[in-house]
Amino acid sequence: MNEFVQRATVTEVDPKTGRKTTHRVKKIIRRYEPAERVEIVREFLTGKYTVRQIMDKYMINAEATLFSWLVAHISEAQSLSLQANTVNDSDMANKSKDDQIKELKERLRQAEKRAEMEELRAKAYSKMIDVAEETFNIPIRKKSGTKQ
Repeated sequence: MNEFVQRATVTEVDPKTGRKTTHRVKKIIRRYEPAERVEIVREFLTGKYTVRQIMDKYMINAEATLFSWLVAHISEAQSLSLQANTVNDSDMANKSKDDQIKELKERLRQAEKRAEMEELRAKAYSKMIDVAEETFNIPIRKKSGTKQ
């Protein structure tokens, strides 16, 4: 996390007198690295902490920031190539056993990574629906067993 100090001029209106006052303030701007953002999103998706608790813990100023990271994290997961590398039998036959094992291990690692990202995406969508239902007090999920 990188922190920067930004100076700004703020104008406030006194509700009793209606007078405007202007003063200078220091604002701390925090920049999180992409890896830090992913870890914060993963911690949020565990469900142990509320949005407010995550914001307080990591000094995030707005809910929109956290949710934009959530959406970006989901988009990043979707941008992974979901197409498996097609391997011809003749290509595999021409390779040594060690090369075949290395290639298969790499393909397995990529498949596990895709599965993990898909699971995180599902959790993120579920959490977003939970927050929306709680915030707007409306049911979004379809109840099981309803007649159509």
